[in-house]
Amino acid sequence: MKLEDLAKELEKEIKRDISQVRFAATRALNETAFKARTALIVKYEKAFTVRSKTLPKKVEVKKATKQDMVAQVGFPFDWMEINVKGGTKRPSKKKLSTPIGHGEESVARTASGKILKSFRPANLLKYADGHKKKKRGEVATSHAFKMRTKKGNEVIARRKKGDRKEMEWLYVQKPAAKVPKRWDFPGIVGETVNKYLNAEFEKAMRWAKSHPKK
Repeated sequence: MKLEDLAKELEKEIKRDISQVRFAATRALNETAFKARTALIVKYEKAFTVRSKTLPKKVEVKKATKQDMVAQVGFPFDWMEINVKGGTKRPSKKKLSTPIGHGEESVARTASGKILKSFRPANLLKYADGHKKKKRGEVATSHAFKMRTKKGNEVIARRKKGDRKEMEWLYVQKPAAKVPKRWDFPGIVGETVNKYLNAEFEKAMRWAKSHPKK
């Protein structure tokens, strides 16, 4: 074989090897990213009261390509950030209203888990703020109102339909609320990468070598 032909053959081999490596790396990144997505959904369902099964499935994967070998895993709602990092949640106005106890069941929510506008504290209290108190003996409709508990907590409550002696505790109002770090998004992704990426790359390389391009 001439030296020129040998050089051409070596060049073809190198190009094929590079192509196989790029293919294997891309496949490994994407397979690992989807495994991370699955792990995030599982951890989400353990960390939160899941009112909407579609919400955790909103975890997105942007696939890597041979031209851009970066796979991205993300979540489209920035209001989740405080649950990822933890911290102190402060209200935009005077006080923060947090659903409490069994009252959470009485607070209607959308499919994404957000509280319906009509069940937000300000809207619930519109009736109480805009109407005078009923006189004794009159039958009152169950509307939300503010009250202070024996411990000094300001709460929003309403009387139960059918049993007016029972109270539904809807919200407690505080100047701020501590939010624990409940969904370690970066940690879960990093753990998945450490566990699976190398194995996925080796598997993809084996496949590429057993299916060479002609």
